[in-house]
Amino acid sequence: MNVVSPARFFCKLQTVHQTSTSMKQYLIIVCLGICIIPVLSNCKSQKKSTEEASYTASGYSSTSLAEASNQFAIDLFRQLQENSDNLVFSPYSISTVLAMTYSGAEGRTAEQMREVLYFPDASQLNPAEKELNDRILSNDTLEGTEISLANAIWAQENFEFLPEYIENIQNWYNAPITGMDFTQEVSREENRIKINLWVEENTGHKIKDLIAEGVLNANTRMVLTNAMYFNGNWMWPFDKHMTASSIFHVSSKESIMTDFMHLTRTLYYYEDDEVQALRLPYRNERISMMIILPKSIMGWKLISRVLDYERLSLVEAQLNQVEVNVSLPKFTSELQFNLRNELSGMGMDLAFSRAADFSGMSGDKSLYIDEVIHKAFIEVSESGTKAAAATSALIGLKSALSKDPVRFNADHPFLYLIKDHQTGCIIFLGRLVKPS
Repeated sequence: MNVVSPARFFCKLQTVHQTSTSMKQYLIIVCLGICIIPVLSNCKSQKKSTEEASYTASGYSSTSLAEASNQFAIDLFRQLQENSDNLVFSPYSISTVLAMTYSGAEGRTAEQMREVLYFPDASQLNPAEKELNDRILSNDTLEGTEISLANAIWAQENFEFLPEYIENIQNWYNAPITGMDFTQEVSREENRIKINLWVEENTGHKIKDLIAEGVLNANTRMVLTNAMYFNGNWMWPFDKHMTASSIFHVSSKESIMTDFMHLTRTLYYYEDDEVQALRLPYRNERISMMIILPKSIMGWKLISRVLDYERLSLVEAQLNQVEVNVSLPKFTSELQFNLRNELSGMGMDLAFSRAADFSGMSGDKSLYIDEVIHKAFIEVSESGTKAAAATSALIGLKSALSKDPVRFNADHPFLYLIKDHQTGCIIFLGRLVKPS
């Protein structure tokens, strides 16, 4: 499943140095486990909280961080788009885990991460991360929405991490620390199972076996994890009795039969010569899914490459209320990525090399990131969306309703994304090329 994100350039992949078993360098494994759901909601003007206003006064707020996360989301999509047809990932979850590692980065390593992730200094980033996390979690109190976020640190026993680093991660990211032994094979396997169970429990049992056998090794010193789960009910559920099989055109040469859901409603809609765009709100109206449907069957290939952050913002700003006859396939998608090469190619190669400087974690330069693992799940049905993992969405001026409903027939590949409109943060990006 692929999604929308064309930054104007491709960063060249740089060679990532492999660990020498003879070197006394330690590995950091950054793991991301998340089920995610696409959501975008109606763009409502929200007043800043007192807490946010205080961060804004200091120069950086959760809104600033959400915009940074969205820029990173688009850039990362550009790196991932060639990996597979169907694509789904949670940029917010990935950004959160990398923020925890960034808090311990120094020198040029920190500079590269700052450039790729659009981060400010860690002193400004950490309070904004906490605020953004809290604001996204506030959706959990609303009817029809279940959302959870969790972070955790799994650290090698008796390894001397700097107390101030551990304290920062615990305070700002609410990440409890668990001591483990990664040096012995038996205990290493037991701890791998424990971490995977924690991820599974915190993603509604949608993400299983995040860390495969053999990923941890005797040099592992820390595993940082983030888990996110979302379960949202549609504002207007699709009638199950209207669901019927029809043809989905995978390409100009391939078609398959799949179940399509049907709905006719007044929805926020956009159309130009290349695409149709539609917003489907969840019950709390803060979160919604936006679908970008190319007008040609193979148009997703072009749109994936040319849709950048500015164009996406323009599309959202021009959404108007129109009566729409929607046909949308039911689908489930699950993908896992090792992101080392992609993140290195985006410009933060030092973090994965022997030249890495994470002295803010341990006081020396013995640590580096060995791998970043990300797994995402999404299920779209008549009642809503389930997954584990959301930009500023601007509502366009209302337009007069047409006499006949606009036809929005998603019977060929499309892009979709999820957004929390209270914060403006894209929680999820995806592309559906072949329903399953």
